[in-house]
Amino acid sequence: MENKATKINRARGVKSYHFFFVLFFWVSMLSYFPLDPAGAAGPEYGGTLIFGSENDFRGFDPLKINALSICGSVAGSTIHERLFDTDSKGNLIPELGLSATPSKDGKKLIIALRKGVWFHDGTPFNADAVVHNWSRLLNPANKFRGRTSLGPIQSVEKIDELTVRFHLSHAWLPFPKILTDTRALYSYMMSPKALEEDTQSRAPVGTGPFMFKEWKSNDRFVVVKNPNYWRKGKPYLDKIIFKPVPDHQTRFASLTSGQIDIIFMDRGHIIERAKKNNSLVHYHGESNGAEIAVINTTKPPLDNPLVRRAIAHAWNQKIYVDMSYKNSIPLAHHPFGNALPCDDAGYRNHDIKKAKLLIEQYKKPIEIECIHTNTKRGREFGLMLQQFCKKIGITVNTKGMDISPIVKNVFSKNYHVSSWRIPPMTDHGPYLYKYFHSKSRINATGYNNPKMDELLVAQEIETDPEKREKILCDIAGLLNADVPILYRGGRRVHIIAKQKIMGIPQIRNGVIDISDAWIEK
Repeated sequence: MENKATKINRARGVKSYHFFFVLFFWVSMLSYFPLDPAGAAGPEYGGTLIFGSENDFRGFDPLKINALSICGSVAGSTIHERLFDTDSKGNLIPELGLSATPSKDGKKLIIALRKGVWFHDGTPFNADAVVHNWSRLLNPANKFRGRTSLGPIQSVEKIDELTVRFHLSHAWLPFPKILTDTRALYSYMMSPKALEEDTQSRAPVGTGPFMFKEWKSNDRFVVVKNPNYWRKGKPYLDKIIFKPVPDHQTRFASLTSGQIDIIFMDRGHIIERAKKNNSLVHYHGESNGAEIAVINTTKPPLDNPLVRRAIAHAWNQKIYVDMSYKNSIPLAHHPFGNALPCDDAGYRNHDIKKAKLLIEQYKKPIEIECIHTNTKRGREFGLMLQQFCKKIGITVNTKGMDISPIVKNVFSKNYHVSSWRIPPMTDHGPYLYKYFHSKSRINATGYNNPKMDELLVAQEIETDPEKREKILCDIAGLLNADVPILYRGGRRVHIIAKQKIMGIPQIRNGVIDISDAWIEK
């Protein structure tokens, strides 16, 4: 049987500020009907779907974790909902919000909310809930790590029971997209009761089609059908079980043996096997963001740009993507993928001769440590960086670690080089500000360049889409010039499912929403 894949959404750049804001959205249920790859007559109710994730989840409270993994986003989106979604052209689609109306100066945004929606714990979704969610994030005392990327948002106020007003320090072009981000926990509305009782991280409560039931670490995360869901007739499934299976071969074997129904996969050789298996269906979607390595620019010898540039020219991304991923992901020359036409942005291609000349200018022995995840992918990165750097006389010692200590070491700047990711996002401007502005408290690379600070501020306040696009590409070019990061590849999401799993939607923004899936009996 011919493999079936969703069409790839290609972002078309940044739209104008008022285009995104001056919209009134009333529900069009056609926006929510998933693609049915098999062309079946219609959805069937009941059954349990088992999703094989790459790893266990880290929690669902934005004050406790900074971002969701791909599989964490899949699980989180079954429980939580955002104010808006976006279509393939970047237009807002109503979810818990119905309309978004700006003031003339763009410094205020009024959002009308959906009536008759309740959180799973019986708390009403209303203006109070929205204000509670956002005020908690904006309160400096809570030390929300993502606060830097939300800088222009000053406050959120209740106008009436179903209307809120956001106050901004200035017109902010990407703000509507911020409200739709699938990988950022702050986009999702959470029960004020669960947040106040500090249970949200391990027992999440939202308004979505499924309700949290149980979480046994490293074994299973279970959600069950919400019988009072506001979208009548949905969901179709009774239950979804997320099973963490870190080993790729084991995850695929569990799928083919019938223990699991659908899996996330990024190993190229397994994806190719799946395409040849008539009992399976392969879905994929392009995304922005990138697989990267962060470089600690404050720690010798990497505080010297000559060394960082030498490593960049020694690194061969093309060979790495071919050997480690079997070309299941694209190459990356900047963080934006297909979202922005930044050409190569001055990307430092593999060039051993240039790398050796830079090392000669440094004139000292170089030895560094690379920390990476305790996964096959992580070990491959450490080994290949070691081999490439050896060719120019740099010694690289590798060290595998679990994700939590890697995050701790990176944010405390206790590292030389570490595997990392720039996640898919609806707009990367706020993310780049957060990670590369010299005054940001989560500038994990310690990167400090006044020109970069100037560009990051400029992209934040620019409301002309073409001018802002140019600024973002300049930011990408400066990152390539100064090398606080290495690119390990672009982002492309692959999902493999049994034929009987229907209603799989398009993969957008690096996340697949399986809430509308159903099982053909």
